[in-house]
Amino acid sequence: MKTWLFLLFAFLIPAFVFAQKNVIPASQIPTLNLKLPEGSKQDKRFLSTVAAASLLETEVNDPNVSISEVEVYTLPPTPQSGFDAEVLVSELEKSGFEILPTDDDRIAWLVKGQTAYLIYFSMDKTETNFYLGKSNTVPKPTQGQPVQQITPTSTQPTAPAYIPPLPPSRSSTSPSVNQQAPAPNPPASSQSPAQNPSSNSSLPKTPVAPFTGFQFTTSNFDDGWISSIQPDWVLAQKGETKVYLFFVLPYRSENFSGTGVMDRDFYWDNHVAPTFNTTTKAYQDGGEFVSSMQPKYVEGWGQDPQTGQRRFLGMYLTVSPNAAMLTVASTVDENSMRQIFPKASDRWTSDLVAMSRYNKFAIGPNDLNGTWQSGGSQMTQWYDSFTGAYAGATIASSSATFFFTGSTYSSIHNGATGAVGAMNTFQQEYIGNSTISNWTITLTNRYQGKTQQFDAHFQAVKGGRLLYLNNGAGEEYLLVKIR
Repeated sequence: MKTWLFLLFAFLIPAFVFAQKNVIPASQIPTLNLKLPEGSKQDKRFLSTVAAASLLETEVNDPNVSISEVEVYTLPPTPQSGFDAEVLVSELEKSGFEILPTDDDRIAWLVKGQTAYLIYFSMDKTETNFYLGKSNTVPKPTQGQPVQQITPTSTQPTAPAYIPPLPPSRSSTSPSVNQQAPAPNPPASSQSPAQNPSSNSSLPKTPVAPFTGFQFTTSNFDDGWISSIQPDWVLAQKGETKVYLFFVLPYRSENFSGTGVMDRDFYWDNHVAPTFNTTTKAYQDGGEFVSSMQPKYVEGWGQDPQTGQRRFLGMYLTVSPNAAMLTVASTVDENSMRQIFPKASDRWTSDLVAMSRYNKFAIGPNDLNGTWQSGGSQMTQWYDSFTGAYAGATIASSSATFFFTGSTYSSIHNGATGAVGAMNTFQQEYIGNSTISNWTITLTNRYQGKTQQFDAHFQAVKGGRLLYLNNGAGEEYLLVKIR
């Protein structure tokens, strides 16, 4: 009998997917009553929608205007589908929308009565992209006409003065296995800055973060770093050093493939330079001349956006599908950058990238009420090592949904594994009580009726939070609130 040896080719579908089927066929966009050409798809992946939302929000300069309910669609290329800008305009006008152009010919406002959407339409060689976001206001049709509010602005409570300390380290019998980044040391004191006057003199002078609907917007770390949530980033500060953890930005690989434009230069020139009013630009490539092997690091002199003080900046770009993450360090001079971040430009272990661990915030007792969901999938394709012939594929996918209401919870866990066409599926449901503290969540009646404690914290994203859970026994989740 012939022995088959197979070579493994793994194709990872983005991990933080919040539905079992995250890229689905789409024949129309119901909110616009717009029919789509055959072969169109809606992309519901979390990072895709976040990147699209960020792109749309770059067009909005009014702080009173917000974009929500973002939808992402990919259409076949125009030569194949026949769906171009003229067809789009015609169909939207048939549905009763008034189209208001912007300075970018790919972005426009759609208005019908008291409902408004901001759309992005780009016809590329391989596909057409269509992004849609609902606005809370109708844009001004003429200069000087006031903006009409669609939804009333609710009265938000002020952020609390108390900031909870980080959790103590787990004992050796109950280790934490947070895989994202090594957690900072536990705090030396459980007092908040307001309770410990002696620490007030060292607190960074930063703008007060806007209230986001969650209890805590600041974290104090015992190694001296203090994190706060700002409109466009998480700001981590220690003494005179600041690190800006930018929220996800859109990333389009076709902008850098064969164009002669390097992505690190694009994000420095279009995001760092205008924000920090940079005056110089340099690299730390260590003699590497192959562009694909050069670290995604840029540095130079600029200004503090709050104080105008002259600062030395270092930016590191990390990329995941359709999304870019910027980490920007700001120090008083170049020597301080080298001392505080000696591996800032390291291609594999940059200590700027490691600063993402300070995007970590406590959980209030009422922060979890609602539905939180996560999911992900991985496909492995197999090929015969002798003939190269395709030999099938195996898939593993899973999703988890948690429902929190007061002191009770329920969760549903679904999954499927096996060869395509012969999948094995499972579903497990738990119902019990929940006890929520700043950094842990205890859930009763889990597997075999046991009570489990999860390490828990929030990660800030543009306009919201992700909920991280890890029980140290194989259950690890990164969830987004869906309602």
